[in-house]
Amino acid sequence: MMRKLLVAAFGATLTLLACALVLGVPLAAAPQANQPNLILHNGKVLTVDAKFSIAEAVAVTGKSITAVGSNADIMKLAGPNTQVIDLKGRTVTPGLMDTHLHYSGLEYGGELTETQKTVYRVDWRGVRTKEDVLNQISAIIAKYKFKPGEWIHFDNTISFMGELSETTLQQGDILFNQLNRWELDKAAPNNPIIMSEGIPEYNGLLINGVAMDILMKNYGDFIKKNGRYWVDSSGRPDGHLESVATRPVMMKYEPSPTPEILASLFRMEQESLAAIGETTISGRYPDFRVKALKLLEARGEAIGRTGFGLEDVFGMMSDPAADLKKQKGVVGSGSDLVWITSIAPSSVDGTGSRMCTNMHKNGTDAIDSLYPQGQCYQDREFNGAAGKAAKIHASYYQDWVAASAKNGIRFANTHMSGDRSIANFLKMMEDAEKQYGRASIKGWASDHCDLVNPADLKKAAQLGVQFSCYPMAINRGSEVAKNYGDKVANSFTAPLKSMLDAGMRPAYEGEGAPHVWEGLYTFITRKDKAGKVWAPQEKLDRPTALKFATIWAAEYVLKGDKLGSIEPGKLADLVVLDRDYMTIPDDEIPKIRPQLTVFDGKIVFVHEKFADEYNLRPAGAVVSTFEKLVGRRNSVGGNGG
Repeated sequence: MMRKLLVAAFGATLTLLACALVLGVPLAAAPQANQPNLILHNGKVLTVDAKFSIAEAVAVTGKSITAVGSNADIMKLAGPNTQVIDLKGRTVTPGLMDTHLHYSGLEYGGELTETQKTVYRVDWRGVRTKEDVLNQISAIIAKYKFKPGEWIHFDNTISFMGELSETTLQQGDILFNQLNRWELDKAAPNNPIIMSEGIPEYNGLLINGVAMDILMKNYGDFIKKNGRYWVDSSGRPDGHLESVATRPVMMKYEPSPTPEILASLFRMEQESLAAIGETTISGRYPDFRVKALKLLEARGEAIGRTGFGLEDVFGMMSDPAADLKKQKGVVGSGSDLVWITSIAPSSVDGTGSRMCTNMHKNGTDAIDSLYPQGQCYQDREFNGAAGKAAKIHASYYQDWVAASAKNGIRFANTHMSGDRSIANFLKMMEDAEKQYGRASIKGWASDHCDLVNPADLKKAAQLGVQFSCYPMAINRGSEVAKNYGDKVANSFTAPLKSMLDAGMRPAYEGEGAPHVWEGLYTFITRKDKAGKVWAPQEKLDRPTALKFATIWAAEYVLKGDKLGSIEPGKLADLVVLDRDYMTIPDDEIPKIRPQLTVFDGKIVFVHEKFADEYNLRPAGAVVSTFEKLVGRRNSVGGNGG
């Protein structure tokens, strides 16, 4: 009897194969041994395959897409246990991606105590003198009864990321000129303390004398060689640090929340992302955040994918050329939920005042006086803030790039805003290619696209660079125009069409927009938040914009073979929209709201209206709206960088 069943099954398989060949149906779309667990049909499925094909239906079996095609062909695959959803003409896209998102989790930590967050706020709203700051520090130490020797992390509630104002002048004078290691010791004589400086902490920190003594005892030779740190008039380190000197402080000494605390907050972040259609993100992550992501995965609670730049290595190796050998083969390792996409510096310059540029600036940004050309970390001659920093004796950044190429370590997930930074990076890549071959720089990337000189794109394309660009570049158009002129603002800011014309495939990142659909709208229209158009010749059409946030982003995160399009064999990350992305007026694109999000083959988000219409509330799925889920955020994220 068993032999007859096997023969019958084999015969049926031959018949199926023959029919497939005659009808021209791809073999991958044929019914599988296991019937689909989910079919979405009667939709407009934007596959984002090589031809940007549009299908009517898609079948999911387990975690994977098993068939894409017409309603009739896909419905034939349905079994008695298949969940079938009639989309009634709605649009389906692949899960969207953000290639430069490094959430701390604390955006959702409004219920946490400062002790749980391990960061304590210094409120600058009433600060008029340095004593106002020192008194807050003393009061916090007394309130929480810190033990002597315990490291304390303070977050100054100020920002020097925008334009110059009377407020930034006053606050900058107190923070950069009046406060130093000796002043902080008056408030914290028994504890090493770390303070943020209104910029990402990798770019700048202030520590007291207790902390400086520990840092110089353990890393003094490294810091004196590679910098960057400020000194007083007699040449003594005054407590202000820039990269690379910030790295040991952050990686070794800065307190961090536990993985158990962060895991639940990361879940909340992933719920909000799923509600807007984002299923994969990538960014630089320190080890304590990676542990939280892996804990979420181990619990079976992850509803988003994270490809991360391994962050704890840069600045912690005294000899990159020798030490990076140990990291060979690490990039790409991990699971399909959490994996390593690069090992890199996190940033090679800053934003606004701190963008590294070859151009003259008009001095309209908050701390231009400290950084006339920006924080040019790749420049051997850049010591740090003008007139304040000690001379460095080596270029750790240049050494790192050369060592990365030598050992085949991918460089990505790194902030690179200014035109000079990009030009320097391309020159180092060019040198590395000559010395170590093309494979040594395969897949290298540059993030943000604030100021990209179009003249550099030909070389970038030849070297195989992938740019990752954010809407912030366009939203800062007026700021760029004030500093560098209208011509630069209308040619250097995220020149995506020029990249395409050069044969490049840029990837999407979302900073500067409240969600991905508004971000895509910005690149399609080139409108800033005030409605002004910048560099209209760089507009993207809608299919290209969708590729930008799907298949090209999948290539950035090293998962182009598994993610980014709706094709048989790829992982089933799908988004059902409430509007037709391809045909609605431009101004409606930011209003798009997913009705259903499928992640890893399971429905993980259902919009409330869709749930009511279909009486659909799958076990484990979030039934809510994007607005309600992001409404759980608090205004202060903390744990900067």
